Amino acid sequence: MQDFRLDAEQHALEQAPNEACGLLVSGAYWRCRNIAENPELDFALHPKDYLAASMAGKVEAVIHSHPMGGGASELDQKGCSQTKLPWYIWSIPDKQWSIINP
Repeated sequence: MQDFRLDAEQHALEQAPNEACGLLVSGAYWRCRNIAENPELDFALHPKDYLAASMAGKVEAVIHSHPMGGGASELDQKGCSQTKLPWYIWSIPDKQWSIINP
């Protein structure tokens, strides 16, 4: 089985300069559409994508990219607390993963 992080990294590269977003669903990366007003600086999961993911398996984490680099922001910390799920953040230029927990 392929590591979900490789799929998320590929999605991030395809979506750059916008933030890519997705979910970890039963151990696999689930691509979602970013419907944020400013997708280069933020992300918002499309509700229909979240619903489809939750019907397909167990939603285990939120995943998104930072095309300009950097780890978790204050907004990421707040969102992580609200979702009560771990968040994985891929910094494209740094080629580094950050993981935050609620």
